[in-house]
Amino acid sequence: MNFIPAYPDVHFGYGALDQLGPELTRRGVSRPLIITDQGLVRHGVCDQVLRSLVGGAAGHAFSAAVFDEIPENPTIAGVEKALVAYQANRCDGIVGLGGGSVLDSGKALRVLTHQGGSLIEYLRDPARIGRTVAPYITVPTTAGTGAEVTFGGGIHPEAHGHAMSIRSPFVKPDLAICDPALTFSLPAHLTAATGMDALTHCIEGFLSNRDNPPAEAIALDGIARVVNFVGRATADGQDRTAREQMMMAALEGGMAIYAGLGPIHALSMAFGDSPLHHGTLVTVATPAVMRFYNDLPGMRMQRLAEAMGLAGDQDAGLRIADAVEQMNASLGLPASVRAMGYARTDTVRMVDEATRSDFNLTAPRRPSRQDYQHLVSAVLG
Repeated sequence: MNFIPAYPDVHFGYGALDQLGPELTRRGVSRPLIITDQGLVRHGVCDQVLRSLVGGAAGHAFSAAVFDEIPENPTIAGVEKALVAYQANRCDGIVGLGGGSVLDSGKALRVLTHQGGSLIEYLRDPARIGRTVAPYITVPTTAGTGAEVTFGGGIHPEAHGHAMSIRSPFVKPDLAICDPALTFSLPAHLTAATGMDALTHCIEGFLSNRDNPPAEAIALDGIARVVNFVGRATADGQDRTAREQMMMAALEGGMAIYAGLGPIHALSMAFGDSPLHHGTLVTVATPAVMRFYNDLPGMRMQRLAEAMGLAGDQDAGLRIADAVEQMNASLGLPASVRAMGYARTDTVRMVDEATRSDFNLTAPRRPSRQDYQHLVSAVLG
């Protein structure tokens, strides 16, 4: 059995946001910088967080600053602008309020606040990251990325360039506050895309070549939750049960990532030189990879199919692939990367990107370059 690092502490459920003030106080934070995006400010979600801090906690008054310029995909420029705000407001801790872009940006920011230097240096060599970092609490507003608990993230040197990893145990958040009420304003198309993102995290974590039964159980539970509730959450954003179930599935997906990812995410990186939504990219790539895995030895694929409620004992990978395609269609998600608007034709470069991805290291079957030629063609559509 492989060792998996401890997860951050988590407050989960309706009303969990009430714990933000006490947890900041516990960490000695009185001047937090709330990093977020302008959409969450417009929809009043940021105000909900600020109201939770009014009057302080346990007699502790807060002077919170807000930085709302995190872009849709996390960039070095966005993190550097957040650093300016952190320093200008003499902040002493970070609250990440948002989806994966915001939460990953916070991981990079907590390093720069205390270790200085250029972010590109840490992206090129994450081993340079030390343990002295700013306190960091994540407050996810989507149910899919799992970034609220992971010890890595992707930062784009340029807005439309490929992401680089900032993977390190020292960027792992101190605490995640997962309150499903904060996902009520999430639009239907993002509810669907982020929900299917959680499914891919659970699938690849479960299929990882790192044997860890507890992590596998978490992944299977997350898979069942997505299959049963992503449609409900997408159809009715005020469905309290569905929102809670999907937030738990996203959290479990983040935990599953600790076991590793695989070709689904390697393929998503091959198309990462675009502003296309990551969650949609990975779910579009999933059917082709499941067909590639169809004849994996052992019972892994059958157990995965059972978690999805798919009957039968033959060709589990094909059944899973068909089921994901049907889910995508019912949720209004595209069937191919071309249907997402991706226009580039340099497939040699795409195959190169996918083949050399570190995500392949934990795949139960590592695709060859020839395999990736077929996979890229299938996913492009």
